Amino acid sequence: MLNQAVHLPLSPRILPDTAATSDESMGLDTEFRRYFLQRMLPFTRVGLGIWIVLALTACVFDGLIAPEAFAERAIPLRVFTMLVPLSAALVATFVIRHRIWLPYLVASAAGIAGFSAVAVGAVAARTGAIDVYGSAIFSTLCIYLVLGLTLRQSIAVAWPVFFAYLGVSSVLSFPFQAAAYGVLFLGLTNIIGSVSSFLIERSGRESFDNKQELRRLERTDGLTGLFSRRAFDQHLRQIWKQAEREDSRVAVVVADIDHFKLYNDCYGHRMGDGCIRAVADVVATSVNRPLDMVARYGGEEFVIVLYDPTPGFLESFSRGLCHKIIDLSIEHKASETKPVVSLSIGAAITEASGPVKADQLIRQADDALYEAKNQGRSQAIVYRSEWGQQTTANLASVLV
Repeated sequence: MLNQAVHLPLSPRILPDTAATSDESMGLDTEFRRYFLQRMLPFTRVGLGIWIVLALTACVFDGLIAPEAFAERAIPLRVFTMLVPLSAALVATFVIRHRIWLPYLVASAAGIAGFSAVAVGAVAARTGAIDVYGSAIFSTLCIYLVLGLTLRQSIAVAWPVFFAYLGVSSVLSFPFQAAAYGVLFLGLTNIIGSVSSFLIERSGRESFDNKQELRRLERTDGLTGLFSRRAFDQHLRQIWKQAEREDSRVAVVVADIDHFKLYNDCYGHRMGDGCIRAVADVVATSVNRPLDMVARYGGEEFVIVLYDPTPGFLESFSRGLCHKIIDLSIEHKASETKPVVSLSIGAAITEASGPVKADQLIRQADDALYEAKNQGRSQAIVYRSEWGQQTTANLASVLV
């Protein structure tokens, strides 16, 4: 299992991508939406605040300078279908904990406010007020530019407002000149807004993808493409907690290339790097379950974590890995074990909810690896509980 790059599509889509249905792509999309929401949240709050202030100002102007027939109907309309939903959305940006749902709430409030702007325009047309489309244009710009919505969300809200205006202007027989200008300017506003929203989301996607790639590189071994030791330690801590909750086993497998220093001395470091990469590829392809992981643990050492294997599977997996490396038939004239590159493996398994902790499990796998080397290398040994917490005879002799 190599730590391969998975990239988010940089171009926003209006329709859902039915091809990207894998758990990994769906998870990446969800993570991007969280990132985009957090990135745009300050703009969302400012945009909602400005919209509320302007709606309040419009109410004041309606009461002071607009015709009375218009004000009597427009002010309550602005208050209950514009100020109330926008204020609720603004409050929600501060109090909602599961913010993944916040854009839908903001979009709903913006949609209600947009339809309210169309309704105010209709009231203006029927009462002889001067503006029948200005507030709808302003609402459309807010939806696209300052509410932090994605392209798909913005289009889903703003274009229905345009078609609502088109329908209302036809049904209520707006003055032809005013209606024509309204359709023209509101339509162009939607086109400009759609392009702007596309660029805003694309910029967010590029930023998110760059951050993801930097994180991946930090967690990747540069030579082999496997996960790094730091990434392995983090992963082990995470799945250990999951295994404790699910009362499951965790196994650790430590593998070491036999007599690798002699290989380097004999063939040179360039060939040595090629040998490590070849072994890493075989180890990586042997691990393919979602919660399992393989990492480069040291120079010529690899470590694997297996989630909830049976003891029988762990033993057959470890022995099979030894045979796969021998089957590579990489020449190793300097080896004291075999004429080809071989692998020594130590493995250990435990119940995560038991007394053995993660660091102790790694130590047990190390003890099993030393025992495999002590017994002649090119083999796999699973740690036996009767060894207890004492070191193996081989390790004890080294420490003397």
